[in-house]
Amino acid sequence: MAETTEELFERAVRQHMRRLMAIARAIVGNRASAEDVVQQAVMNLYQHRERYDWRQPGGLMRRSVVNEALRLLRQPRMTMVADDHPGRSDSPGRSMMDAELIGRVRQAIDALPEHFRAALVLCEYESMSYDQIAEVLDATIPQVKTWLHRGRRQLALKLKGFMDGDAATPSSSPQPQPQRRGDRTVGS
Repeated sequence: MAETTEELFERAVRQHMRRLMAIARAIVGNRASAEDVVQQAVMNLYQHRERYDWRQPGGLMRRSVVNEALRLLRQPRMTMVADDHPGRSDSPGRSMMDAELIGRVRQAIDALPEHFRAALVLCEYESMSYDQIAEVLDATIPQVKTWLHRGRRQLALKLKGFMDGDAATPSSSPQPQPQRRGDRTVGS
């Protein structure tokens, strides 16, 4: 007996929920907002479930979550509480260092422009190809490559001081750095 559209939809949600939550969290930055994003995306898909083929729903569901996450990011910003659960470690000191590293990386990712952030999440965390990312973000492949390059470069710059051992400098209030051309400092 063939499954109904509703049964196929429910199975797809059960199968893909963890991955959808991971995508949403990586884009919006915290668990509470990610849950809202996934819930809204699933509700939207449910309302229009008859339109789609639910035998291979992974791409459709990812695209829906990414679009909903980006829609949320475009709304006026509200203060969000950070999600500080880095996992367990053998030593308290290591756990604190891991928590600080995770926090700094999350802050740096959150500070990226939304299209850079979405492209990085889909590439690095979801291992999607440029073609797939371009389809999900409704962009061209060269545009995706540019976003990835610039996003990685900005992320590296934001984390440079912390990764070099300068953990005392808060990343939330970085000091302006002079721009350099060759060996001369510009604007000094």
